[in-house]
Amino acid sequence: MALPKGYRNNINILNQKIGFERRQEILDDISSNGTFLPRGVNEEDMDEAFLDFFNNDERVYLSIDGRKIPVIFLTIQRWSEFTKTWQFADEYRNIDLPFITVVRQPDIQQGQNQAGLYNIPPYRTYTYMKVPTWDGVRKGVDLYKIPQPVSVDITYNVRIFTNRMKDLNKFNGLIQRAFQSRQCYINVKGHPMPLLLEGISDESNINEFEETRFYVQSFEIKLLGYLVNEDDFEVVPTLNRVVTTLETDERLLYNDVIFEPLRVGNTIQLTFVFKPKSFPRFNFNAQYETILNSLDTIENISRIIIRRNNSVIFDGTVLTTPLIFSNNDLIDIQVFKNYLTTGKFVLNGTTTS
Repeated sequence: MALPKGYRNNINILNQKIGFERRQEILDDISSNGTFLPRGVNEEDMDEAFLDFFNNDERVYLSIDGRKIPVIFLTIQRWSEFTKTWQFADEYRNIDLPFITVVRQPDIQQGQNQAGLYNIPPYRTYTYMKVPTWDGVRKGVDLYKIPQPVSVDITYNVRIFTNRMKDLNKFNGLIQRAFQSRQCYINVKGHPMPLLLEGISDESNINEFEETRFYVQSFEIKLLGYLVNEDDFEVVPTLNRVVTTLETDERLLYNDVIFEPLRVGNTIQLTFVFKPKSFPRFNFNAQYETILNSLDTIENISRIIIRRNNSVIFDGTVLTTPLIFSNNDLIDIQVFKNYLTTGKFVLNGTTTS
């Protein structure tokens, strides 16, 4: 059954992401290769993506009478050398029109991808992502750092060779629609890069195929790209948090006495809370070398006695001399407070092991 005139079967009805969601989608796409770092990009990657754009992208994909028009990537060379290895020919070995060529200009220029701004000197790296880590004992964060990409401008000349004006018009219309918003983006290994249509020219005076006249239209397209070198990426371990537990004498530590040690790196904080009606004394064994140099957050306690291996090393509420605990020292804590109130104090210091 024939479809009515003007019928379209390729309408995109999916909602496109915009704003922050679109930026996050681009970021996810950049790092979608299974690591937390973006993929590296060099000149060959940009050439490959540009060629793929004209070979497979529906915006500029050219098909004539159901046949895909071949797109060939060339270096600057003489036509006679090119035709010696030409694979698209008819049964008489004549070059079969139409076809499209892509030639990259070898003079790669300093780029405009960053709006003409230069990179920050010296050559340094910047945080790209913070990744939580866990080794079974310690929690931490690794900083994934990358340098500023190096902006480059690469100019391509795309030419269509055809002996029919209809084919020329069709390809020209595809190009005009693709660049109607000034720029058109391609995806280079997950990195979105803009293309700019710099100009359109006619070169139909070329006449080398057995004196046969044919049309040649040239499109100068500039890629505002950038280079990303994976060798310059850095993974820097940063904050590590250690969860430390201390063994205590359960016979002397009651449920209504709370002892909370917190160690982060080499710093330690010991919190003691005596609930109402609690027993005002308990002891524990120190598990590492500790230097406590401040006593604060004293609540409802009039006197504190601290013994180390049965010898009094502190008596009062103002700490003027650091308290030093060694591994396996027996530490005894005794407080004086109202029997019906909650008492609390905190010791702060550092560890050397």
